[in-house]
Amino acid sequence: MTRTEDVASVNQKSLCGMLEFVNASTVASGIPVTINFLRNFTIEGIEPFLQYHCKLAGLVPQVTFGNYDMVYQEILDSQSHLYHSSPDLIVLSLYLDTYLPDGWRASWRADQVMSGLATLLGDVAKNTDCIIALNTFIPPYYSDCGISMDKDTPSHYDEVLKLNQLIRAYIMANHSRFILIDWERFVRLLGADESMDYRFWYMSKAPFKKGFLDLYAQELVKVLKALKGKSRKCLILDCDNTLWGGVIGEDGLQGIKLDRHTYPGNIFFEFQKSIIKLHDRGVLIALCSKNNEQDVFDVLDNHPDSLLKREYFAAWRINWNDKASNISSIASELNLGIDSFVFVDDNPVECSLVQNMLPEVVVFQVPEKLYKYPQLLLQNALFETLNVSSEDRVRSQLYRSEGNRKDEQGKFETLQVYLESLSLSIKVHEVKDDEVSRVAQLTQKTNQFNLTTRRYSESRIKAISNSSEWAVITLFVNDKFGASGLTGVLIARKEGNSGIIDSFLMSCRILGRGIEKAFIREALFILEQSWGEKCWIAEYIPTNKNQQVADFWSTAGFREVERLDRHVLYEFSDSVTSIKKISYIAIEE
Repeated sequence: MTRTEDVASVNQKSLCGMLEFVNASTVASGIPVTINFLRNFTIEGIEPFLQYHCKLAGLVPQVTFGNYDMVYQEILDSQSHLYHSSPDLIVLSLYLDTYLPDGWRASWRADQVMSGLATLLGDVAKNTDCIIALNTFIPPYYSDCGISMDKDTPSHYDEVLKLNQLIRAYIMANHSRFILIDWERFVRLLGADESMDYRFWYMSKAPFKKGFLDLYAQELVKVLKALKGKSRKCLILDCDNTLWGGVIGEDGLQGIKLDRHTYPGNIFFEFQKSIIKLHDRGVLIALCSKNNEQDVFDVLDNHPDSLLKREYFAAWRINWNDKASNISSIASELNLGIDSFVFVDDNPVECSLVQNMLPEVVVFQVPEKLYKYPQLLLQNALFETLNVSSEDRVRSQLYRSEGNRKDEQGKFETLQVYLESLSLSIKVHEVKDDEVSRVAQLTQKTNQFNLTTRRYSESRIKAISNSSEWAVITLFVNDKFGASGLTGVLIARKEGNSGIIDSFLMSCRILGRGIEKAFIREALFILEQSWGEKCWIAEYIPTNKNQQVADFWSTAGFREVERLDRHVLYEFSDSVTSIKKISYIAIEE
């Protein structure tokens, strides 16, 4: 279904309709996720919203609620439900009136309670290794001081804002573990009357209406999607009446609508801002337009108010072919699955074609109410990640370098000669502290060359890397076109006299050059020197996206020993030196 505005929410449908969808949903084979609420108010009403948005995203949730207002006790009790459920996401759901029963007094100050809250957060982080979502508090709607202002008696409103600032600062300082859920923003979006249900607050300590619960659920599902590799990676854009108003081939450079001040050109100017914000977070940007290529580049290169320039785009198809075929071609060039893409176009016929031919692509049509356009991509939040790495900030540059490599390949008669010309080298070592964030991100986002598709949070990778029973090995690749960054990960653990390869994955950008064989050879050599293991057990767990690696272990010299349901187990007990060395890949010290 083509989307024209924001994602579906309960404001456009009845709760009964959502429940019917959840009950009738056939999404039983989605990715399981576990959510554990630690709360001091009645929050059980959020569950149908979580079920709904999880199932829309291909997730199958298991939701657990802690006992009412027993947050501290459950964190400190090693036998509590928190530690039995092994959650993917802990939701610290704290309501101010319960958390600070005396907070209404004029003598209350935010800094009096922050140290206790920091201790609570630190205990949760210390005793678990999953992602923790923490909300801001909702300031009072009416002034307790009237219209007067007294510097000696700060208002309750100001103190709550100060407490929220302290919470934001804490989360920013501990961003590898904590995610901010901004209740203040929910109230700004919905308004107080659509957020708060005082009747049920006073009757059963359930303060929120369905619109608020829906936004809360959507925000939590964003976290789960990022953690489980469900986020999109590439935005593909039409040009005419999408990046600017009008048709460049007819209106010319001076005639299209694109400027900072005048409607409707300022709408497109603001939309380009939102695209650049995504680009700077590591989202790939591509063009797919029925147009003359030179006309499009004339806008990008020469229009004074075009924020988007040629260098922002990782790929483009500017021709008169159908857009579904062009999008498939872009997917092939970038080596990404079709379900990695979001497409924006103003033409309903083109949107319908792409949606029907490529149903895995999320399609947005430029909204008829053009004033809603600038926020379209940001409010739908399809490109979420738990962190932004150094590789994310230069992702388009890395893909353009990859395009140069492919252009270079056409100059050689054979693949072997081309690969030998690249001056390839790899650096393989145990993970360093400043690489943990990128390693976690790769486990969360890599789908195609990923033998087991296990997803790990940054805190889990840190815990693994600090364990003497585990190891995390990273891969860096260089060639004459430049560095590709941290693009491969092997995670292994000791088990008896064997080494178990838990995860083996590589970025799709570096495939097709034999690097995977050189990486596994060097990684096992490092581990054998450290651990002394000579027998390795590896695993292939098939998914809809990793069929291309189904035979990898066999081609790397591993022997198939067992099939368990859909899992395939392999064994390697020879010397690592028996894995064929790739002659044209140098190993950096």
